[in-house]
Amino acid sequence: MPPEAAQALAQTSCSSLDRRVAVGYALVSLVIGAVVRRYAASGVWGLSSRVVAAVACVGLAAPCLPDGGGTVARAIVLQAGDYGLAADGVTDDGPAIRRLLRAAEAAPGPVSLVFPEARTIRVLTAPDRYVFDLARRSDWRIDGGGSVFLLEPRLRFARVRQCHRTEIRGVRVDYDPLAFADGTVVAMDPAEAWVEVALADPASPLPLGGATGEDGEQAFFGMLWHEGPYGLTSTHYWTDRIEATAEPRVVRAYATPEFGAWGAVVPGRTRISLPVPGIAHRYGPGPCFELEDNQDLALEDVELWSAPWFGFNVSRNVGTVTFRRVHIRPKPGTGRLTSTWRDGFHVKGNRGSLLWEDCVLEGMNDDAFNISTHSSRVTALPSEGCIEVAQRFPLLPIPWTDGAVLRAADEASGRLLGVATVVSAVPGPHPPPIEGRPAAPTYLLTLDRSIPELGVGAMVWDPAWCNPDTTLRRCTIRMSCRLQSPVTLEECDVTALLWFYAESIEGGFPHHVRLLDCRLRRGRGNPEHAVVFSGGAGDPPRAIHDVELRGNTIAGGLRIDGVGGLVLDENRFVEEGAPMLVEGCHDVVTRGNLDVDGRPGL
Repeated sequence: MPPEAAQALAQTSCSSLDRRVAVGYALVSLVIGAVVRRYAASGVWGLSSRVVAAVACVGLAAPCLPDGGGTVARAIVLQAGDYGLAADGVTDDGPAIRRLLRAAEAAPGPVSLVFPEARTIRVLTAPDRYVFDLARRSDWRIDGGGSVFLLEPRLRFARVRQCHRTEIRGVRVDYDPLAFADGTVVAMDPAEAWVEVALADPASPLPLGGATGEDGEQAFFGMLWHEGPYGLTSTHYWTDRIEATAEPRVVRAYATPEFGAWGAVVPGRTRISLPVPGIAHRYGPGPCFELEDNQDLALEDVELWSAPWFGFNVSRNVGTVTFRRVHIRPKPGTGRLTSTWRDGFHVKGNRGSLLWEDCVLEGMNDDAFNISTHSSRVTALPSEGCIEVAQRFPLLPIPWTDGAVLRAADEASGRLLGVATVVSAVPGPHPPPIEGRPAAPTYLLTLDRSIPELGVGAMVWDPAWCNPDTTLRRCTIRMSCRLQSPVTLEECDVTALLWFYAESIEGGFPHHVRLLDCRLRRGRGNPEHAVVFSGGAGDPPRAIHDVELRGNTIAGGLRIDGVGGLVLDENRFVEEGAPMLVEGCHDVVTRGNLDVDGRPGL
């Protein structure tokens, strides 16, 4: 929409419609869907009468979004091309996007930002280094039209904070230059601690140099890739520096003393992703997608093909958070090996309902999923029923509130010490920010009951902030996952380790875990095991409890220790000789499980 028309359209709104009338209009909108905006098909916030009405309005005019008050407001449609977007893959479209965002911020209602279809949008500049930086907005939609957003390495794509009912769809995100350089090991000298690498891309710049320590740069490593029984496996190549050689497209990468897996390197066969100095492993402004403190959020048909650091951070969100066909993977058709240098989805301390559906995760060099919270430790017991707690990792504060549920566990043994309700939560003085980010205060908690075994050092957490309703459905996962929250996997295809446990600076302990009708294979993350539950050992009650594995096909080892309330039902174990161990568990039910020969097992 041209800027001069935006204000006029803002005055138009759609009234609430009777459900039957709304459904009728919705059917009409589906019939004429070829000529209406794609928004009609999203149904992001469910099937309430307001949303059905919104879909009906789409078929007749501009996109409509629920306004939060029982009516449906027609969204102002802003076409990026009207603000000078070139979308030619050469021009810096950062200034045009900023003009578009300023117009959207001035709009007095729901807004839809529409980009041209299937183009390349190069972005070299952005304020605060995020192309889309949304804070305290309601009813915004970004429709990328399937275009590729090609970012300069210092930039990140979207930061969405304290927003309501936000949708991002149809975007492809990539970087130029890339944060990695793929190649094949052609020579090695373990005594001198180097490998020589023939680079795969003849046009990419040589990745020369080493760690810089700048812009939040973290651990500096490459990744060696090997052919495994079910897919690629990998080994970290801790990198000291990369130098040129006499061959124009061959570099020599020196390892630090931390690397010792020389026996895994086979010249001519082993491939490697090298970190590009000055780009790779830099925290910079944060992950490529920062999604924090929002209510109701939906991403659909999104691709992330590369990133210097994390892909997505999903934290402290409420309501419904949905990812449909959101893929983190090397760009299809390129032969690349790496997508993100660190986590794909870092999921921390959400209260909302989280769903990943039909997503592909591949090529990241840290967790595909890290799903957890930030637990606290008991630091003092000032009086009966009163405890002082401090968050172990001070960033991303997870608040304690009156009425919260407190779960307490002994981390070493994995034993659940007890559950209580917080009658009063009093925060201590706020500590100074850490690198400009708020730090977690201590809390004085008064409990409704004593927990006799609760002592200084015990892990405590509020399960409401531990991603309590999380589902991964029909996802394809090719990197290991660290899962410390209640989670359900349905019909997923996983070639990597699924590890259920509690990390000392994260937590809590996972419970109410469901693995249903999945294909699970060993791969990246562990050479032997496909699934591991690390629940410790000892008497009940167990901190990891209520675990069900039903109808899965498992190729690789299974290890479950220290779990309470375990059900293994009609699983098929298809790898000969794979290690199987269930020990220290309580209230175990097994039925209908079959081994590789189809005989009863477990």
